[in-house]
Amino acid sequence: MPERLLSAPLALATLALSVFVVALAALRAPWRRWLGRNDRQHVYFASLVLLSIVGALRAGITPGLSLHFLMMSALTLMQGTALALVAAGLVTAADALWHGTPAAWPASFVCAGLVPVAATALVHRAVAKFLPHHYFVYFFVTVFAGSMIAFALAALAGLALLALSGTLPAAGALGDFLVLVPIVGFGEGVLNGLVMAVAVVYAPEWVQSFDDRTYLRR
Repeated sequence: MPERLLSAPLALATLALSVFVVALAALRAPWRRWLGRNDRQHVYFASLVLLSIVGALRAGITPGLSLHFLMMSALTLMQGTALALVAAGLVTAADALWHGTPAAWPASFVCAGLVPVAATALVHRAVAKFLPHHYFVYFFVTVFAGSMIAFALAALAGLALLALSGTLPAAGALGDFLVLVPIVGFGEGVLNGLVMAVAVVYAPEWVQSFDDRTYLRR
């Protein structure tokens, strides 16, 4: 999200929101429990590297409209909301600094971090409350469908920021973007699903949102 596309008030609002959310997440993150588990630390730092690589593989349609896999759903379901938001803040900040556009960090964090993490957490809570506690429900609804919903909302958040700033692109570029959102979103669901399936099968203790006694009981 190039900073030149955002109005000054909106840029300040996203900066304040981003700083507040990341600071609150850092304060609420379970650092004591996390520091006592070397395997969880290794998985977390490996996730940061993976997110940075995935985020660099993006398809740009026009300035302000680019699509890339987020992987925030898998991170949220594995590490919890607080640690996922801290990771999103670090990864988007590193990406902005790498491209020499630090002022673009707040909007990028809101679209690629805050929105998908919050959407994933809400979907997980809704599924756990209203649907049966079953492995296939967790996998296909929470992980697969939840990842697609989070991706779509992240894309719409970017469009909303451009619309509020009065810098929406031409109708042709906007149409191409909207066509690609469900296509890339399906890939997002598959990618998150593969990661979570492997984690649940081989290392369920790494997945904070998955409990063997709840989802694999008779």
